[in-house]
Amino acid sequence: MVVAIVTDSSACLPRELVDRHRLTVVPHRLHLDGQTFEDGAISPGEFYALLQQSRGRPTTSSPSPGRFLEAFHSAAEGASGVLCLTFSARYSATYSAAENAARQFRQERPDVPLEVMDTRCLAMAHGFVVLAAARAAEAGASLPETMRSAESVAREAALIGMVDTLRYLAMSGRVPWVAHWATSVLQIKPIMTADGEEIRLAERVRTRRRALERMMSLLRGRLKPGRPLHAAVMHAAAPEPAGELARRLEEELRPAELLLTEFTPVMGVHVGPGFLGVAYYQEPPGGDTLAEDVARIERELSPLPSPSDPPALVVLVGLPGAGKTTFAARLAERVPLAVLESDRFRKLLFGQPTYSVDESRRLFRALHATIDRLLARHVSCLLDATNLREEHRRPLYEMAQRHGARLVVVHLDAPADVVRARLSRRRQAATPGDWSDAGPEVYERMREAVEPIARPHLRVDTSGDTAAAIEEVLRALQGG
Repeated sequence: MVVAIVTDSSACLPRELVDRHRLTVVPHRLHLDGQTFEDGAISPGEFYALLQQSRGRPTTSSPSPGRFLEAFHSAAEGASGVLCLTFSARYSATYSAAENAARQFRQERPDVPLEVMDTRCLAMAHGFVVLAAARAAEAGASLPETMRSAESVAREAALIGMVDTLRYLAMSGRVPWVAHWATSVLQIKPIMTADGEEIRLAERVRTRRRALERMMSLLRGRLKPGRPLHAAVMHAAAPEPAGELARRLEEELRPAELLLTEFTPVMGVHVGPGFLGVAYYQEPPGGDTLAEDVARIERELSPLPSPSDPPALVVLVGLPGAGKTTFAARLAERVPLAVLESDRFRKLLFGQPTYSVDESRRLFRALHATIDRLLARHVSCLLDATNLREEHRRPLYEMAQRHGARLVVVHLDAPADVVRARLSRRRQAATPGDWSDAGPEVYERMREAVEPIARPHLRVDTSGDTAAAIEEVLRALQGG
């Protein structure tokens, strides 16, 4: 069981990340011309069209305690605890509503620990805090450890943004109408910064092009060298400028993570169409090592195979000594694959591995993140690891589906006496290219952990000739 994460819709997280991390998102509400919409029930484009036609003043309201209570009960099923993260309490009653619901939940479910945290951040800066919590939880962190991971990002997260017009901020009462009038007459594009919950006017420029240049300049001036950057380009009905800003970030700053997301209506109602911004944080010194680990793995894999459409993901499953690495090498001779061998990369990352739980979590988090990045670039991958349990394999299935990759799962096995003989020979004499330290005792212990594969797969007995099995995998990769 892992810690479940609940948040509010102001985080502006892309739907694919919400689904990938199994986040529970409680929607804000929007009110316009006598109608009420839940955030997410209407697309941003539809809402902005209504907004531009409206003569009334749009308003928003926080989720009710009842909605949070419902979300807490749903998230708690099968979870070791629940962490709810809300955006800055300075600007909304969302945190208060979640706290009220938490008090009721603790009475109804005293067996499930629950904490509510004000991230003190806005939009995707808040979203990055939510992602940090989700990733820590997936790595097996406890509730207090998950909160610490979230807090470390909350201290660093900030955003820089440009509004195309102050009309919508004036309509929401956040700036005087006279300010809107003055900027409209002078065709000024205000650039604002938010360090946590502190919003400041940074500059005024005349054109969107100039605004983009100044946002890049402001961001570069705030970054500390040597610390991995996570960035998210945000926009409100401005996909082309957002794409250009994302391209500039990728080319000039090489972030460890780069997201592109459209403001939800509940955030867009305050800034209006045309908003463009970037939320970001840098990993603290000695903090999360994921970006560095992924970069090291990618360097070791270089040169990568050429992209293919669609990409493929081959997942090998099998106990130590089952012949996974030999099978992977023979398959890679026939089809271009980035082969990620867990034993090899464990030694790359840790030198002298301890095989601790924390070490394994870090290793597989990095391997999965690398595969995710490569599939996004249409690079086909093979994961050579034991992958004995469905909880280990499920994220790989989801990655393949998300990227439209052909997924082939291959279960490799051999009679127990054959495997024991192989492992004994490995113990007596090292074989070039064999990175595994597993001996017969590891094999015996891990046999108890094998779970059936809950989806179609190929089964291969490696005690004999595997040529026919290689051909079968090749046919599966070709869609046959």
